[in-house]
Amino acid sequence: MLSTFERGHKRHIITLLAGLMTLPMLFAPTAQAASQGGLVIVGGALRASNTAVYERFIDMAGGRDSALIGVIPAASGKPSRNGQKFIDDMIAMGVPADHLTLMSIAVIDDSSTEDIDESQWADNGDDPKVAETIAQQTAIWMIGGDQMRLRQTLMDTEGSPTPAAQAISEVFQSGGVIGGTSAGAAIMSDIMIASGDSYGALSEGFTDSYGSMDEQEFGPVYLDKGLGLFPYGIIDQHFDRKARYGRLITTSFLHREQYPMGFGIEENTALVVAEGIAEVLGDGGVHVIDTSQAQHGDDGSFSNVRLSYFQPGDQWRFGEGYVNASDKHETGGNEYYHTPTPIQTGVFSRNGSLRDFIGYDLIDNEAATSVASYLLNPETDTGFRLDFQQGTATRGYWKALDGQADSYSYVNVRLDISPVSVEIKQ
Repeated sequence: MLSTFERGHKRHIITLLAGLMTLPMLFAPTAQAASQGGLVIVGGALRASNTAVYERFIDMAGGRDSALIGVIPAASGKPSRNGQKFIDDMIAMGVPADHLTLMSIAVIDDSSTEDIDESQWADNGDDPKVAETIAQQTAIWMIGGDQMRLRQTLMDTEGSPTPAAQAISEVFQSGGVIGGTSAGAAIMSDIMIASGDSYGALSEGFTDSYGSMDEQEFGPVYLDKGLGLFPYGIIDQHFDRKARYGRLITTSFLHREQYPMGFGIEENTALVVAEGIAEVLGDGGVHVIDTSQAQHGDDGSFSNVRLSYFQPGDQWRFGEGYVNASDKHETGGNEYYHTPTPIQTGVFSRNGSLRDFIGYDLIDNEAATSVASYLLNPETDTGFRLDFQQGTATRGYWKALDGQADSYSYVNVRLDISPVSVEIKQ
């Protein structure tokens, strides 16, 4: 086994990938981008120890001494408590306490506060005084929880923005930063995914009703209106842990005329966007789905969905591709592993996360040009086969991000999805 140092010297170091012709189309913008502000979009479960994300948010807000940060807790089941937790994190990062404001926008009462009934804040998205306070900030942060609670307070029943949402847009347009985690990430795009899981999306499609936050973990997909701050595609969050590929693919395909790209952000990870450049910060990565050339069969199958994955430190400009890849090592022609017919079927399978499965078993595996995984319903013995394939446009990149830990990025992996039935013999 080669050491990480020796392995690195097997690779061809990439100085710049501007010449890759597959990338410009992959990240072409699908709507007119607002040019003034920045976005810090977190995939959920943001840890207080993730200082890289917090520091970037504060810097984009004007720095510790100048940042004025408003916190919108409406999505949370405990709005005052969790809003104050974020404020405490900002104070710990050096932001003065009087530069931080908990906005009185919420839907349900916080049982941890005895003297405040936060459910009385449900209509404050329409309050001009609250909107005025929002507009005075250099940054807005939206707490996680149920994105439909955010939707309820920031848009009316027809999907038009409330004064509070209009003020958020003003902050963004004037050069401020809008950040959010989990629900606060989901509402950033124009199309907001509110519920459903991958199996429900692939087998049932979409529903026109929303019951509760529990339905984020099962069933067909429910879509609603988002803020439209992120113009490049559709956002999804908690992405790899909750295996939300299926619901993002079906949603992006449904809206492929305007938003063929989907961006799935892993937990404790941020997709940072400013001046048309995207960057990944945090522990995980960002999955990018391209359905612009995909086909969808009457049997529920999909073909020619294109997948890419970016790790911390990766940057790209929408419409052009990588702008920072000087420390990458290309896997093509320099594969490290030789693992014939790798397969992934469940929690007992090696390389259980999608990024590891494609990284170790496909792009850095000289013995395979395709790998397969399954999504099965044990009650019906039906499900889907997922076939991931390399082609001439596929590129894989390796880097040791932390010590000797392997980490992969890749672009243009093909995914085909086929319905299957299985017979279990005991």
